[in-house]
Amino acid sequence: MFIRKLQWLPGLTAMVLAAATDIQARPNITVPDVHRQIHARLQEEQENNALFQNMVDSLNNLKGEPEEPFELYPALDLYTDWDDAHVDPLAGKAPIPIPAERDIDLSHFVAPIKGRINSPYGWRRRRMHKGVDIQLYKGDTVRAAFSGRVRIKKFERRGYGYYLVLRHSNGLETVYGHLSRFLVEQDDLVKAGQPIALGGSTGRSTGPHLHLEFRFMGIAIDPAKILDLQTFEPRKPQYHFVAAVEKQAQTGAVGRNSRRTNSSRGSAAADDGTTGYHKVRSGDTLGSIARRYGTSVSKLCRLNGLRSSSTLRIGQKIRYR
Repeated sequence: MFIRKLQWLPGLTAMVLAAATDIQARPNITVPDVHRQIHARLQEEQENNALFQNMVDSLNNLKGEPEEPFELYPALDLYTDWDDAHVDPLAGKAPIPIPAERDIDLSHFVAPIKGRINSPYGWRRRRMHKGVDIQLYKGDTVRAAFSGRVRIKKFERRGYGYYLVLRHSNGLETVYGHLSRFLVEQDDLVKAGQPIALGGSTGRSTGPHLHLEFRFMGIAIDPAKILDLQTFEPRKPQYHFVAAVEKQAQTGAVGRNSRRTNSSRGSAAADDGTTGYHKVRSGDTLGSIARRYGTSVSKLCRLNGLRSSSTLRIGQKIRYR
């Protein structure tokens, strides 16, 4: 009986194969739409997975400079705490030793924005301008100069307007003022070049611009020392910070000398080796100012973020050393 059943198997197999061949041969067989959709999704997923794997492989094979390291609280070894209230993080606190000298890594710098310098770093009539003002249009994207963490996100009606302070792993802090909109939150970790805000003219401002500061442990550094303000590239891979020099640039003595000399001779500082400024008068040109102080037009342009063709305004202060 069992043997008789087995005798039918070859015939059954032949019938199945014949049916399958007949189905393949018939051109009018249609596949339901739902099956087509499932097949299309599966094929798309396979292609996406392949593209993703190719991207991962490419990233793994990249060679070059490592990315700037992320720190949960950048440079905490220098600052010892995380102050979210004051632009100067050492204000009102017990004295913290500030390194007399330090090399600050600039290799991962990204320009927050590029534009004409409206106002350089230096003394004004009654105050110290601790950064540079970079011309922009309202709504322009402002980017993080280095990777780091947002320490302050605030509004100051008679000063910075809407502003951010970021702390970075190299010890620097950057300040971004007169913003129109924030794109990050306080305590966010950000990467160099990441959009953090939109430019504007909030606070004490006469027109749209970005007020940009570089600070090290609360001490402002002239951005023109760190960057070429025409290309917005670091002058060197590292900036050598010397505390005594940077503090001297912000002392009241320089400001008083500037005002006293301005009233007597029209220049902005005594010839004592400190930073010097000239107050532009009618008829002044970059060439005449350079000749007056024994310097060159190219140096004046470098110190003030100007071009040789820049138009000077009466009352404008031009740094000559």
